[in-house]
Amino acid sequence: MMKEGFDNRIVEYEYIHSIDPKDTAALVNAIDPKDGQIILDGMCGYGSVAKSILEKNKSVAIYLLDESSVQIKRARKNLPLLTSGRFITRKFTYSKLKLEYFDTVVIKMGLHEVSKKDQIAVLKESFRILKPTGKLVIWDIMLDDMTQKLFQKIIKKKDKLAGYNMLVKERYFFREEEFIKNVKRAGFRKINDFHSINYRFSSLKRLESELHNNFIKLNKFNEYIRDIFPKKLRDKMEYKDINPDIQFNIKKKIFKIEK
Repeated sequence: MMKEGFDNRIVEYEYIHSIDPKDTAALVNAIDPKDGQIILDGMCGYGSVAKSILEKNKSVAIYLLDESSVQIKRARKNLPLLTSGRFITRKFTYSKLKLEYFDTVVIKMGLHEVSKKDQIAVLKESFRILKPTGKLVIWDIMLDDMTQKLFQKIIKKKDKLAGYNMLVKERYFFREEEFIKNVKRAGFRKINDFHSINYRFSSLKRLESELHNNFIKLNKFNEYIRDIFPKKLRDKMEYKDINPDIQFNIKKKIFKIEK
């Protein structure tokens, strides 16, 4: 089960993904939480999105859903004032949440964590539980024909070295055009490319939390990246090999999507 991967993956995404507070502010602006709205932080992890929403507006009813009980436990610790009924340990594709109940569903860096088949199921479930006037806000990596296979291989190698066997099997990093096609297939009609994020990947930032301070594994990871990284993409992606760190740019976006 996918949850087994996330039961073992205890990371701080703000660090490993070098998240800029300006991008978090853009996410909250896309959500635009209003008094009395009902919001779902889907695939919530440790609840960082819900926390940012509540810092903006404490008068929303926020629910957090994740299939990993370990991540839900982290989220409870991160949001001690929320009642236990607001935390849901369940797979998103079988959420069993009420039809047309939520004003907003937000999924940050979660869609690529499930299989290609389940991604459309997640989008369809989001459509089902959103009110007719509701919106889906997605923050995720948006790849293209040149970067998809490369990035998929790099992350799969890291997951193998980290022992995240379920993530190796299930994760699918989609192309942006695939994502938009699936959003339309799920029933959504209004797709707003809301905010672009330049993410600077760093192999060294995976050392402590994911490779458990094992420099042998980090060296293997770096050697793998060096071997497969195409020369024609190195300038485009601002590739830098500053041993023991390899860095390059990859694109993320925030989309605001309505029925």
